Amino acid sequence: MPAPVGKPGSPRTDTVAVPRRDGDSTHWLPRTEIQQLLSAGVRASGMTTTQALTELVQQATSKAGPDGGLRVGQGLPDREREMRAAYEQLADAGLGQPAGEAWAQGAAALQDLHHEQDGQPGWVLCLVAGRPPAAVAAPVWQAIVEAGRHAPGQDPLAAIGLPCPPKDTDTAWMIAADARSVDLDGGSWGAGRLTCSEPGVWRWQPLPRFSLNQGRSAEIGTSGQTPAPRLRALVNLPWADPGTLEVSKPRRTLLEQQLPHSAVAGALTILSRRRGADLPAARWERGPFGNSARSVGYMCTITGPDSGPAVKASVMLALPTTMESTVVACADVLIENPEAWAAVLGAGEDTQLGLDEVQAVLLVAWETAAELLPNVVGDPARLSWAARPTTELRMTCEQPADNGVLPDLDTRVDLTSLGPNNGGPRSRMAVTITAAPAMVRAERQRLLREALAYMVGQFGYVDAEMDLL
Repeated sequence: MPAPVGKPGSPRTDTVAVPRRDGDSTHWLPRTEIQQLLSAGVRASGMTTTQALTELVQQATSKAGPDGGLRVGQGLPDREREMRAAYEQLADAGLGQPAGEAWAQGAAALQDLHHEQDGQPGWVLCLVAGRPPAAVAAPVWQAIVEAGRHAPGQDPLAAIGLPCPPKDTDTAWMIAADARSVDLDGGSWGAGRLTCSEPGVWRWQPLPRFSLNQGRSAEIGTSGQTPAPRLRALVNLPWADPGTLEVSKPRRTLLEQQLPHSAVAGALTILSRRRGADLPAARWERGPFGNSARSVGYMCTITGPDSGPAVKASVMLALPTTMESTVVACADVLIENPEAWAAVLGAGEDTQLGLDEVQAVLLVAWETAAELLPNVVGDPARLSWAARPTTELRMTCEQPADNGVLPDLDTRVDLTSLGPNNGGPRSRMAVTITAAPAMVRAERQRLLREALAYMVGQFGYVDAEMDLL
């Protein structure tokens, strides 16, 4: 133990002392007696003095480093042996002495380490239950922490999670300082990937998955509307620091110029064109959702013979309010009045939508809500996430029959190819996709088909095949 403090101002030549209890008193062994005890121990070992002292030094330096005698695993006694074993497995990675005590992050054990070479970035030793141990280069670790720092009310690592090894890896592994991506899981955001697009620029995106979880904004903007079928794509964009965002006049003007030529306008036009009528969705007006520096809303209406609405498309984006903390973007296609639409199409035309038409409309609605609309607040690629982004795809019948009951979806959408529904007829179906909003069209088409297959299966169409979608 440390030597006792002498008189003030008196320098000590010894750095260690041995106390001995004698009744209620403590006596400190003089240096000569300590030397005698050490000599007796060396003689009893049967080794030469040089060999014995060498082994003592090796044992001491293997358990303590230059930083105040820190050991690998120090701070987590129950996991110290496990962390030392992991350290030895990763020794070839260039791990140096501990830079601080180990600490727990949930069920994980972590410790900062120096690099064995001075001037090189250090490491974080990372042990997660059920995964092989990892050594993460300090710059990558810092990027992980920074990516999760915007999670409200949460520790960054509790939000974004901890590194996952590559597939089929069952031995200790490392993430070097020049790595360009790392998979993460175990946090509240779920599985995701952190990617470096250029030096020092990292961005987290979720890995795709599906659920039936519905957000608070699922039915936003539907008050007072009762379309027969509504096809909706709603994208939740939980950007960090949304209070700095606004819809500028130039960007609003650009959106107004783009909408008549957008994919969602084309989809609305094609629905009529496939039935023999040329009814272009060319005129877009500021719609009922409200327009301000924090919101946009536009609608295109195809009217029937009596000038009433027949089919519509609408888009909206709203920045957070006191009631909603997430940026919400939405694109809808509504069959407002099937009879009026049939009248303007011409005699004998069927207004029931095919499953292929539903997929085509949902695809472009998703594309519009995920990529076109967010541009009104600037470049989405420069914004960080404060939670995982999601997309909700919805098929609903909202126009009650004369008896007040909502009609079944299969009266407005041809679902016969899906087979029987074990749960009985449905007036609505929906699925939530957790995925990066921006992606190439081929990837979006693939995810859409997989999401719809998941959705119809969850809603009772258990015989539906993927190739039917």
